[in-house]
Amino acid sequence: MLPIVSIDTMFKPLKAVWSHPQAQEAWAEFKRFTENIRSSFNNSLLEASPEFWSYHIGGIVLLLLFDITLNSVFTPAYVWKFYTLAAIVWGSGFFLSGLLLRSHYRSANWEAQPHVTVLFKAIASCVFFSFFIVIVMSAISMPLHFDDLYRYQSTKDGGISSLQVIAEFLFLNWFATTFYLLCWMMLYIGITSRRKTSQVEIDNLRLQNSLKEAELSSLSNQLNPHFLFNALNNIRFMIHEDADNAENMLMSLSSVLRYSLESSKKDKVALKDELEISQRYIDLIQIQFEERLRFVLNIPEALSTCQLPPMVLQMLLENAVKHGIDNIRKGGTIDVNAILDVDQQVLNIRVCNDLAKDYVKDRGEPGIGLFNIGQRLDLLYAGQGSINTKVADNRFCVDVKIPQGKIK
Repeated sequence: MLPIVSIDTMFKPLKAVWSHPQAQEAWAEFKRFTENIRSSFNNSLLEASPEFWSYHIGGIVLLLLFDITLNSVFTPAYVWKFYTLAAIVWGSGFFLSGLLLRSHYRSANWEAQPHVTVLFKAIASCVFFSFFIVIVMSAISMPLHFDDLYRYQSTKDGGISSLQVIAEFLFLNWFATTFYLLCWMMLYIGITSRRKTSQVEIDNLRLQNSLKEAELSSLSNQLNPHFLFNALNNIRFMIHEDADNAENMLMSLSSVLRYSLESSKKDKVALKDELEISQRYIDLIQIQFEERLRFVLNIPEALSTCQLPPMVLQMLLENAVKHGIDNIRKGGTIDVNAILDVDQQVLNIRVCNDLAKDYVKDRGEPGIGLFNIGQRLDLLYAGQGSINTKVADNRFCVDVKIPQGKIK
């Protein structure tokens, strides 16, 4: 006599599996999945870009045309009605499933999850949707044309039963639909991820440009107050001694400040414009220093169209005056030379000034001006520009290299 087994004993292993934490977590994840799918119908399911619709609809149409073409070649005419109806239902289901997968991908924030997790969820989702696509397709097409399908299958495999025909149809189409839907999902994830990466790169470039512009503006604003204070202070003393020279100084100062304001909106200006405003600056300073300041300019006319950051030459001259000529009782000379390295497309500017006899080489930095010029060159020319200083024969020289070609 066989022992009587209670229902509780029979289902005890299933209950143990069901109560396992991983099983409960999987069930909770499935419930969240179905809830997201259900909520997708209430959200903007059909809101998408024209590009998405063209790829989505175009891909399904091409796939259906390919399938119908194969059926027309390799299957008899009497089974075409069945395959045509099944293909239409399948295409509609695939169309809706793609939209739901897309909505679920976005609402469940798959982009922030690990790649392995996304892959597993994509496979599980495609298996889930493919099952319903095949079930609906079979439920609609088989009652109307099952005899044609059974007749066709019987010609290939004699003695096959109706149940075997249904099972084979369901399994093969479920596998194929899962494969196609998974390919669609992988393409969508790949394109979406690539676009997001590109957008992040664009946003980073915009942020870097904004920071670059802000830093350049900050550097320019550090220079103008110092120069303005010195110029106004000199004009204040000159008013009592020589009103005409004071008026000339004001006109020169006005030109320099106007140029500074206008050029601050530009990254680069022509060398001829820098030379013109630098000459205004020298005129302004020479009224104060008179014969103590000797200025020698040696720049070929052919270089007038070369480009450089605005106010660079004026800042070099200001540095030469402040840390050189101003410390020499008898004054000195400032030389400005420029040549163009045609092979490397680099403009070389050298500004040299005399030094006091008691000048100490390591007494410290000459000022903020040269440091700011170096920072501006780094920002504008991606490290290809440079500024170097040296002291020789009691003269202080600044060499500035400014690229003229395309930044590498």
